[in-house]
Amino acid sequence: MATELPGGFADKILRIDLTNERITTEDMTPEIARTWLGGAGLGAKVLWEEVPPEINWDDPENRLIMATGPLAGTPVWGNGTLNVVTKGAMTNGATSTQANGFFGVNLKLSGYNAIILQGQSERWVYVYIKDDVVELRDASHLMGKDTWETQDTLYQELGLAGHQLSVYGIGPAGENLVRFSMIEGDYGHVASKNGAGCVMGKKKVKCVAIVRGTKGIRVHDTAGMYAAADEISHEIKTDASSSQRYLFGTLTGPMANYSFGAIPIRNYSTNIYPFPEQHYEFEPQALRDRMPHRGHQCGACGMHHCHMNVINQGPRKGEIVDEPESEGLNCAGPQIGIFNPTDIFWMNTQVDKAGVDVNEWAWTCGWLIECMEKGYITEEQVGFKVTWGDVDAIYRLLQMVARREGFGNILAEGAKRAAEYVGGPAYECAVFTGKGNTPIGHDHRGRWQILFGCTVGSVGSHEGAGPGRPVDTGLPAHWDPYNPHDLATQLGVSLGRSHFEDSLGTCIFTTSTPLDPICTALNAVTGWDYTKEEAMRFGKRIANIFRAYNVRAGLTPDMERPSPRYGSRPIDGPAAGKSIMDHWDVLHQEYYEVAGWDYKSGYPLPETLKKLGLEDIVPPLGAKKAVTSAR
Repeated sequence: MATELPGGFADKILRIDLTNERITTEDMTPEIARTWLGGAGLGAKVLWEEVPPEINWDDPENRLIMATGPLAGTPVWGNGTLNVVTKGAMTNGATSTQANGFFGVNLKLSGYNAIILQGQSERWVYVYIKDDVVELRDASHLMGKDTWETQDTLYQELGLAGHQLSVYGIGPAGENLVRFSMIEGDYGHVASKNGAGCVMGKKKVKCVAIVRGTKGIRVHDTAGMYAAADEISHEIKTDASSSQRYLFGTLTGPMANYSFGAIPIRNYSTNIYPFPEQHYEFEPQALRDRMPHRGHQCGACGMHHCHMNVINQGPRKGEIVDEPESEGLNCAGPQIGIFNPTDIFWMNTQVDKAGVDVNEWAWTCGWLIECMEKGYITEEQVGFKVTWGDVDAIYRLLQMVARREGFGNILAEGAKRAAEYVGGPAYECAVFTGKGNTPIGHDHRGRWQILFGCTVGSVGSHEGAGPGRPVDTGLPAHWDPYNPHDLATQLGVSLGRSHFEDSLGTCIFTTSTPLDPICTALNAVTGWDYTKEEAMRFGKRIANIFRAYNVRAGLTPDMERPSPRYGSRPIDGPAAGKSIMDHWDVLHQEYYEVAGWDYKSGYPLPETLKKLGLEDIVPPLGAKKAVTSAR
């Protein structure tokens, strides 16, 4: 066995016992590095080994793992990614969610690959890291502050600025255990899925603040690393599938999605903007030209993606706002009836500052507005009237939810639980999945692969919700996205690709190339001989661990169905008349067969586990009899 740690890895993993305020380190071994990489892979290992099924998300014995990977801190674009793994508050199951920015590179430069938070503090604290100095500091002066104010305060307190300090933590929503609260840092980068911020809040950790470290990063082949990074960036800039994202990030989403009926408008009530010309206001260059902006890129990234903007007109003139991702444009916009891009930018930023996932916020807020419009929920219950596009009322509602005040306490549970609480016809209006996974911010009735991926995924959102590159999977490049057989094959074969990428410490938008150049970069950094076949096998191993973990925790196949509204048939637009539910059972079963899972229990089949070297991941006692051979 290798004795020397490969290039790209820091020496240590940091473990913080919040209950006893005890801070220790563990060695990062060559075996752990090769087997688990980092990010999602390392998080899956810790979750499986240390959080048994009877432990709920809010138990002190739950773990919150904040990890990066071997490419963090290298010249590969977007190299500061943070992956968060935990048992999440929305599903009470596995969570894997990513935030970009600079946290990952600062963590690596401080000498750590990951932070494992366990236990529960008796007082509100924040974690301070500067190289070998790791402290739990009093956070009482940060309580009630939003995520941007928290970073501002620590900048001033520590005498730092810019990328010298990364602060990733929770806003008021996380403090008040809003179930869909998230972890945000570096002004607009969010680990948003499955209530990761709620877990951090339960542990009474306001944030983790990492000063940019002074420890170098070992690299096996420096020249090869730079050459591989150049090849990846060239692919991103020139390939037809990624070149527009290179220029505009995900601002390209609204125009593309509108063309096939995938913009959520007023809680899935229509797929057509109220005024046709509004479509062109969401053209990427028009959005960029709307107000002054500057780049706000992540670690070593050349993508023209993240930007900060200054509102240049209206009552909020002079305010700084973050350029939304595609989901933010939809969720802080048409889904809740806001169509003015300036108002959307502002609202998306307020959601981030409050510390809630903009996706779940949109389904919950849109549901409430529709229910009030139809009389299912009254003005007396809420305390004031909320209508489509009323920015001031929607902002007031957001603050109620973030602080769990009044009816906001019900909404703070998310769309599924709020709809179940109110019941009656209101239940039929809500967008959610049976397990509680949050659909990402599109109208997926026109994008079946993502609707299915969000509903069946094992990590709190979609999981491998898009087909892989044909050069990696061997599957046809052209297929029918409304054919259940094609869809099951594409998604089943591609399963796990995203987990490999989420274990590298880089942004998924900068690894959206064929796997070969990514493996070349990984090998130059580490000195390994990683192949695309090993990359896909690694991803499938992690996907099957998350799947087994969830089944062991009680998340079974019968829960994998969309809500009535989420799976409904669009009444207009390009996807009018189509419904995935006409094919659901066939699609669901065939996907399980391709993935190698038992359709009754949901557990990976013994032969699947054996092929992946996971013989120790045995079924729980209650599921043993249900595990059968594939049909």
